[in-house]
Amino acid sequence: MGTNRVEIVKTVIAALQGGEFEVAAEKIDDGFTMTGFAPRSLNRAQFLSLSYALLVAMPDLSYNLDNVARTEAQNTVRASITLMGTHTNDLSLPLFGLENIPATSVSVVLPQTNLTCHVEHDRLTRLEFENITGGGLAGLLQQLGSEIPLLSEELNNPNM
Repeated sequence: MGTNRVEIVKTVIAALQGGEFEVAAEKIDDGFTMTGFAPRSLNRAQFLSLSYALLVAMPDLSYNLDNVARTEAQNTVRASITLMGTHTNDLSLPLFGLENIPATSVSVVLPQTNLTCHVEHDRLTRLEFENITGGGLAGLLQQLGSEIPLLSEELNNPNM
């Protein structure tokens, strides 16, 4: 019998928060996708890169994972997450067209967001963040006084 899917989710989030990216990567499936937090779906490498960049910029980053519970649906876990941290180092997000946001010392607190996690064969396969006003990467950048620029492919194809 495999590891409890709730424990997989808790392990991944704790590893990301603690800077243990190898531990997190071991529990994240190669075909992983994350939706809802960023303006587009992220794959495993992009998700880990974003998580690393956020932790570098906010060493006190906390995900405040709460209400973690199995759902009736097979292989899913519901949870809530409240991302918090102090922007004490530069934030670099080239994936989103943001090379460097100088440290602001702003304490970021995103609104609590519902999260649906999919776990198969003891690996996290998908994270789906609820899209809420003031949440996600856009909300984080807004609190830092920045925003996500439209990327060239989005400018050329507004239906993306």
